[in-house]
Amino acid sequence: MNLLSSKEKSELRGYAQRLKPALHVGKKGLADSVVLELKKAFEKEELIKIAFKADRDEMDALTAEVERLTDSQCVGGVGKKRSFYRKLEVDSDEF
Repeated sequence: MNLLSSKEKSELRGYAQRLKPALHVGKKGLADSVVLELKKAFEKEELIKIAFKADRDEMDALTAEVERLTDSQCVGGVGKKRSFYRKLEVDSDEF
């Protein structure tokens, strides 16, 4: 994935403010079912927001894990919510 510039991240954070969390990650972390739902969400949207129920140290680890598992990039967040971006893959058959 191409890394986003700070200007691009800033713009995406602005869009993310209006989003409701697509998923809630509980204290048990990233179960297989949660990862599957994340991947489904990224098939439909480029920018998703995730609400975490973890403490700050765990959130940093979970954020890195979400980025790794979904090939996405965290663009920022407030409190226990983080927003992630991944460019949509477009099928050439659709055109």
